[in-house]
Amino acid sequence: MSQSTPQGTSAYPALEQLSNSEYYEILSSDRRRTTLKVLTEQTTPVELEALAAAVATRENDTDTATEERIKQVAVTLHHLHLPKMDDFGVVEYDANTNRVESCP
Repeated sequence: MSQSTPQGTSAYPALEQLSNSEYYEILSSDRRRTTLKVLTEQTTPVELEALAAAVATRENDTDTATEERIKQVAVTLHHLHLPKMDDFGVVEYDANTNRVESCP
């Protein structure tokens, strides 16, 4: 059986380097999928707070999100999602500067 990543990942080139299990682990989370969508629209690194605001807004399907909601999203991104995505090589996350960018 092949270990290649499923087709249709061209919008996220870094995903093509993952094994099937890594691929599905990363994309099993709605928040990680939303984060990837937001990051692919960026051409420069983004601050954690701005990323959290964009993710919170999309998750709520609204034009804005409350400060409390943005903070909740930022905490889960910082402690859970971004470190995992960084470990898998899907994003580059600097926890010291709170800057994130998608990997090519």
